[in-house]
Amino acid sequence: MPNRRDVLKIAGGMALIPLVNVNVRAADKVPLDDPAAVALKYVEDANQATRVDKMGVAGAEQLCSNCRFYAASAEEGWGGCALFQNRLVAGPGWCAGWVPA
Repeated sequence: MPNRRDVLKIAGGMALIPLVNVNVRAADKVPLDDPAAVALKYVEDANQATRVDKMGVAGAEQLCSNCRFYAASAEEGWGGCALFQNRLVAGPGWCAGWVPA
């Protein structure tokens, strides 16, 4: 018969099972009127943004798709962005939080 300590170990381990192999999935696209999008000046077409050279990269070369926070998804042209809680952003988009990958 297992003692109380063994039961607690097993229960604690079982509580972690749902956390194993959890895929972070971007559920929806970032709306342009989202407060975070407005604060970071997010646009779905980088040509609509005023981009300045940043960290040695010309403004014209700054796109969501080559940002450190961007993670490509199965949806063509869109990917999750860590700055927007992994919601989808346009690959050819841009925001002020851009950092080279």
